[in-house]
Amino acid sequence: MKTIRKKYFVKPKTQWKYLITIGLVMALLTLLCYYVFWNSLLTTPGMEQLSAGAIKYFKRAYMSGFFWMIFIFASFILMNSVFYFHRIIGPIYFFELIMKKLMEGDFSVKIHWRKKDETKELAFLIGTMIDNTRAAVLGDRAKIAAAQKAIDDGDYNKAKEILDEVTKWCKTDHISRQ
Repeated sequence: MKTIRKKYFVKPKTQWKYLITIGLVMALLTLLCYYVFWNSLLTTPGMEQLSAGAIKYFKRAYMSGFFWMIFIFASFILMNSVFYFHRIIGPIYFFELIMKKLMEGDFSVKIHWRKKDETKELAFLIGTMIDNTRAAVLGDRAKIAAAQKAIDDGDYNKAKEILDEVTKWCKTDHISRQ
């Protein structure tokens, strides 16, 4: 099943923060480039040989060309950033939804990702973790049912042995030594 996200701003606050940051960095770099190129053009040997009118038209052409070049470049970068952030922040938002379901005890969730998402490896790892946890929980439920049956049959030692194995998968060395 192919999943297509229609909403590009799933976490608007975060996405706008990054877009504004990129916009400010681009504005600063634009001003720096403008100053460097402007200064280098005006101090180029031979500029003093041009007439005042030629220099005036040259400056106007430079400013106009520089403005349009930066405008087109900035528009391209900002639009591309929206799609790029969509490939990063969209899956992060999805992972948050998955984690909320897991916190509520719902282990039936499935992780899916799109080809162009930047978090495919993380999605695979989280999906594997969920599958392993689901299998362990189901195994523990079966063990609890077996322990319940052993208790009902009066075999308390067998029930204790079975219950000692329950949730062994999530115990740490520190806890098991105590």
